[in-house]
Amino acid sequence: MRTLSARNVVVLLPRWLHRSPFPPSSPAPPCTSFLPSRTLITNRHVGKVSSFKDRKALRGSSKATKKQRVPNNVLDDKDLSHILWWKERMEVCKKPSTVQLLKRLEYSNLLGLDCNLRNGSLKDGTLNWEMLQFKSKFPREVLLCRVGDFYEALGIDACILVEYAGLNPFGGLRSDSIPKAGCPVVNLRQTLDDLTNNGFSVCIVEEVQGPTQARSRKGRFIAGHAHPGNPYVYGLVGVDHDLDFPEPMPEYRVLQGAIA
Repeated sequence: MRTLSARNVVVLLPRWLHRSPFPPSSPAPPCTSFLPSRTLITNRHVGKVSSFKDRKALRGSSKATKKQRVPNNVLDDKDLSHILWWKERMEVCKKPSTVQLLKRLEYSNLLGLDCNLRNGSLKDGTLNWEMLQFKSKFPREVLLCRVGDFYEALGIDACILVEYAGLNPFGGLRSDSIPKAGCPVVNLRQTLDDLTNNGFSVCIVEEVQGPTQARSRKGRFIAGHAHPGNPYVYGLVGVDHDLDFPEPMPEYRVLQGAIA
């Protein structure tokens, strides 16, 4: 019986193939081994790896999208009015060096910095970001920030220094960096006079003197303001200005004692 059953199976196989569900027009699929070949396994493995990488890349992109934060220098209506006010002052500048600096301004923040240029980053913790915080408190004043032995100005304020204080821009007129200008500490008094005489108010930011810890930025604070009607800052005496002290007044003393 076993032999007959085996023969029947062999004999009936062609009939099963003849009665296959495939239509007559389409050829029957080739007979292959029931064990998958190594090539198919490899291809499946590669396919899984690639799809896994794609899913991982998609997850990474979604995470990156979630991590994107709204920049903290987004303009509001008040900041926009101050920027337009400064833009009107920039349009009357005529010096060739100032005109070249104006091409590198971007009126998207109160400093007028283009973040795509060299030294134009406004990331938290940078000096530019710190100066932007001071500028937001007094948006219509020229900001002079103490950095070592200089008082520096950036962006719009640097253009004001070049135009009205006769200062040269730092780094020359290279077109790949933000506008930057300043004056030595000993020339601060003259710079303030030039700016106030031309109708500008100035905010002076000092840095804390003395040793600092390693990898720590020096603290800074607003030391005073200079205005056209009051150009002198309390506690500020230029080295080229001598203080005239009047002659001491005579002293009168009244002695009280017992009368004999």
